[in-house]
Amino acid sequence: MLPLRLAGFALSLLALCSCALLRPPAPIEPAHDLPVDAALNPDAGRGNELFIYLHLAGGEPLAFLVDTGSPLSIFDKSLEPFLGRQLDTMETWNFGTSVRMGVFAAPQLYLGGTPLVKTGTNVETTDFSGLSAQTGVPVMGILGMDYLRHYCLQLDFNAGRLRFLDPDPLDTAALGRAYPLIYNEEVQSRWGFIRPLLPPGSLVGQDDQPMLVDTGFRNDGALDASALRRAIRQANKSSQGEAVHAQDPGRVWFVTVDWQGGTYTNLLVGTGGNLVGLRFLARHLVTFNFPKQVMYLKQTSVGPLTSPEMDSAWSWLMSIKAVDRLPGWSRAESGNIYMEGNSQTVAFDGQKSGSPFTWHYTVARALPDGHWQLLKAWRTDAKDHPVEEYPVP
Repeated sequence: MLPLRLAGFALSLLALCSCALLRPPAPIEPAHDLPVDAALNPDAGRGNELFIYLHLAGGEPLAFLVDTGSPLSIFDKSLEPFLGRQLDTMETWNFGTSVRMGVFAAPQLYLGGTPLVKTGTNVETTDFSGLSAQTGVPVMGILGMDYLRHYCLQLDFNAGRLRFLDPDPLDTAALGRAYPLIYNEEVQSRWGFIRPLLPPGSLVGQDDQPMLVDTGFRNDGALDASALRRAIRQANKSSQGEAVHAQDPGRVWFVTVDWQGGTYTNLLVGTGGNLVGLRFLARHLVTFNFPKQVMYLKQTSVGPLTSPEMDSAWSWLMSIKAVDRLPGWSRAESGNIYMEGNSQTVAFDGQKSGSPFTWHYTVARALPDGHWQLLKAWRTDAKDHPVEEYPVP
């Protein structure tokens, strides 16, 4: 779920997630006129969000983030002149901060020449300039479940394609493991909102809450704070892996995780609810059959996907370590170094063998084929408190 954190609109009314209320929803009417395949941005699931290009009637292509965690679709405020008269305002909550959005009649959205089917009559607007700067993409909207629910979608990160499939009949033999999708009946019946939830569980540790499947959450997943603390303790005692603190409070790297019969490495897990995010989903061929309320995952990668930019940044960082030019970390010292980023910047978090401290490095380059530059280097303690900042060349 992406806005407003900007990685998911935290609509307070959607906090209702009691397991007792989880029931299969009423059947969803599938779309009959299916669009052609859409190209994914090359760094989707490789450190950046997932975008496709849609357009209004007669308009130019607009970048929309595909967000299964958002029950509603949201447009950038710059599109308000094309949406007609404002009908109302809507209040949302972003970690305790009230945010008002404009409410407009929903325009017709198209993918190629095909109109998209939508549940509901309205859309909301907000300012996506911050998200645009963060992702390096001029974000014009969020495509939420009010549209997505009508389609059977396949995300093929290796081929870089989003496919629209016929949900019935669907040849499932090559789609991998099936997972039922459940919904909060009270929220659906009162508000008409749908977000895809897996049965109770978690990527790491134990959790008795259902898992939100959230393509708008950039990392591998999240837990609430207490469940994450338990997972850290369990991982530190397990021979299967260990947890390494990252620079932001509530974010943890897990070296190795076994989930649903598969083994995964280098998972980045945060706090803010029980969910599985884009970085984890991108390790699979993902098929969402929303009308039939089932998701299929076929694992294609053990580790996280990387982009050419991230691979280039990694090679550069290792090259300066090899000649003793990496601040705070000599070429003779071993440990684990993890990587995340997008097309603009790449962040590295590492822990030396036997040390409670974490070392952090941020690198960037001005041009796609330019030289990498170390922007910042620092060290934090076991509670993620800054201890030392290193001068950079």
